[in-house]
Amino acid sequence: MPNSTKPNYIAYDVSEGKDEKSIWNAVGAAWSHSDNKGINIVLYAVPVSGKITLRTPKSDDDK
Repeated sequence: MPNSTKPNYIAYDVSEGKDEKSIWNAVGAAWSHSDNKGINIVLYAVPVSGKITLRTPKSDDDK
């Protein structure tokens, strides 16, 4: 299990929506190992496309 309560990355399934706007659906999260030599990824859904995008979480100022 990850050491940090806040993930280093959020995992998203990104698909094309109406008017060519992308739809971002959160499907999991990822935590870096303490030695920064790996990442643990926890998924609660797997996109049909098999493609997952990892992004750093938005800060409180960005929300």
